[in-house]
Amino acid sequence: MMGFELVDLDDPEAIRALREMDPPRDPLMPQQLLIADALNAGNKRSVVEIPRRASKTTTILCWCLGRCASRNRYKVTYSAQTGSAGTATLDEWARDGLDRIAPPDEMDLAPWMRGRNYKPKAQTRHEALFGMSIETAEAAPVGRGFKVLKGNTKTGIYFDNGSSFVVLKPEAGAYRGKAADISWLDEAQEIDPEDGAALLAGIMPLQDTRPGSQIVISGTAGEAPVGPFWKFLSMLRGGNPTMGGIDFAADPDTDWQLLEDETYALDLLETVHPGVGTLTNRESMAENYQTIPLPQWVREYLSIWPESFGVKAIDPGLWDSRGLARKKPIPARVAFAMAIKPRGGVAAICAAWRDSKGIGYVELVAYQGGTGWMPERGQTLTTTYRGSTIAYDTISSEALATVTEMNRLRPKPRVRKQTWPELAAGCVQFMRDLENDKLRHFRQKDLTAATDKATRREVRGENGQWLWGADSTDDITPLIAATNALANWDKYYARAATAGPSTPIMGD
Repeated sequence: MMGFELVDLDDPEAIRALREMDPPRDPLMPQQLLIADALNAGNKRSVVEIPRRASKTTTILCWCLGRCASRNRYKVTYSAQTGSAGTATLDEWARDGLDRIAPPDEMDLAPWMRGRNYKPKAQTRHEALFGMSIETAEAAPVGRGFKVLKGNTKTGIYFDNGSSFVVLKPEAGAYRGKAADISWLDEAQEIDPEDGAALLAGIMPLQDTRPGSQIVISGTAGEAPVGPFWKFLSMLRGGNPTMGGIDFAADPDTDWQLLEDETYALDLLETVHPGVGTLTNRESMAENYQTIPLPQWVREYLSIWPESFGVKAIDPGLWDSRGLARKKPIPARVAFAMAIKPRGGVAAICAAWRDSKGIGYVELVAYQGGTGWMPERGQTLTTTYRGSTIAYDTISSEALATVTEMNRLRPKPRVRKQTWPELAAGCVQFMRDLENDKLRHFRQKDLTAATDKATRREVRGENGQWLWGADSTDDITPLIAATNALANWDKYYARAATAGPSTPIMGD
């Protein structure tokens, strides 16, 4: 349906002739056939990772539209990294290709007059001459067979045979009530991991009544190996027989120092980027290498994910070696912190303190589903342990809402704000204490499980600063609460004896 033809790629005249057609057509590239073959294998889940400028999105679009055109009542849903990005992509497709498609009988009409279900000229002439319609047993279809709708609702491509290609926001709510044979998430590395998990949960029911349905996730290497795209890709790389797709990528163990040499990097690029020499060239890639930051260039053109991500942040053996067999009682002087998983599905409160030798202790005191229990529990803790406070993350909307509820109680639970620079510093200090034998815990299974899942998530734009991260399906709120509780102690309690009055506490 879009403008591609299978020709000899070594024949420049054939390629030139294609591009001079009206509308212009492009030669079909080998990687496009490979992508189509991978998707046509029929796996219920497929992932496509391919470097930029290799015709990934256009290929999958053509595959989807071809299925819509050749199958009656075939349903495709499409989402990009944001709702506006999906609409903008549809506008580009319409402008550069779809709006130029017309039946042969309309080719001499102006582009803006095509596709309006005009009667074929032969029928118009016959009616003018004889005053009657042409009746045939197999009448040829009128028009180009589809229409493109844009706007706030029904954005997409709709076919005369009842098939549709619908553009939706990458939100679970946007998929309610829909049905799909193909659900395609493009540039999925840009979708927030939490949003991506909810989105997949919303997509899967769409396919319950559609035999042969598929979920297709495509993109390039992201800033962190988390979320649905990484999950599908790691399954493909691990040889999971239920996962289909294709992966154009350099060896993830490539020596980073070698990539700092431009010649080496470009030579490697030519071995893994199927678009070099066909859709783009080495010179353009060299220019990008010189202007784009190297970590971004490596991700987008070599499909190498940052190695600092996805690796366990805490060595299980090291954590186990800091565990105590017997629990110590929480002292009178103690600091607390709370952590809430995005969307409030689960929350935790931890206690932390240090002894006279500077050894830190962390204990998980509450870990439950939801957040409704937290205000009263916070009131009980700060009343029982006089002078204590509960730290909370000021960038968490769930924490802010919980603090609002706490402030309605009498007496109010005493709380302290923690900004993200304080949170990042707390993560670094937590790891240093753990590595320098200055941290102890009580072998609580939920806290240990959180440390086993935790990775490092770099703070965008801040060199060397990081926070705890995890795959979207994992929960590390106990570890976050423990880290923030120790940071609360270190900032407000460790120096209290010599620093004079403490900073005023919210709720006093």
